[in-house]
Amino acid sequence: MLLAIETSSLVSSVALLHDDTLRAELTVQARLTHSEQLMPHIADMLEKASVRKQDIDGIAVSIGPGSFTGLRIGLASAKALAFAWQIPIVGVETPLSLAWNFVGASSRICTLIDAQKGNVYAAVYQWEETVLHTRSDVYVAPLTEVLAELQQEKGPVVFCGDGALKYRTSIVEASEQFRLAPPTMAIPRAGSVALAAVPRFLTGNTDDCMTLTPAYKRRSEAEVLWEKRHGGQSCL
Repeated sequence: MLLAIETSSLVSSVALLHDDTLRAELTVQARLTHSEQLMPHIADMLEKASVRKQDIDGIAVSIGPGSFTGLRIGLASAKALAFAWQIPIVGVETPLSLAWNFVGASSRICTLIDAQKGNVYAAVYQWEETVLHTRSDVYVAPLTEVLAELQQEKGPVVFCGDGALKYRTSIVEASEQFRLAPPTMAIPRAGSVALAAVPRFLTGNTDDCMTLTPAYKRRSEAEVLWEKRHGGQSCL
């Protein structure tokens, strides 16, 4: 059984996947901090699903990009549990797990995660039956640039992620081929993190809980400001 954790945005989500059954999932958008919600949600879910910690065989965790603070809290918690319980861990990039919300969809899937100041972390995927193909790997760019590139290709595109929700008006006005995912599929969910991690668990391609780090894709604003104030010297 897999325990999955998703804290890359304002959404706090935990799930239990047992073989092909989603045993439990708790997804909340209450604007509370992940430090307040995460561990109580895990404990509550395990109790309600009648699952003991001894039943957990692995942990899947979202590693971003996304909220720097949220990712650190989720990953630190997942790594601590994996170490304490002596079970394997797999980190899943958030755009990939978002694409798993759309298994079997025919449209291209554009995941947009807010990167602030009009920029987004964008990636494009497409399902061919049960196989997920990456059309464009994760990159950071202005939203206008992402939409312009997608407009050059024919065919419908469905958008998801907090960046899509933030810029929904600009997206739907850009093209008749563009549409937003429904609310249940637009947000990152721990159940999809678990599904995306399964192939790696099955092949034994797991991560080292001591060295697994978030996939920030860019430096934090604090790092950039620090280096500006110190003549370009790295803060690390």
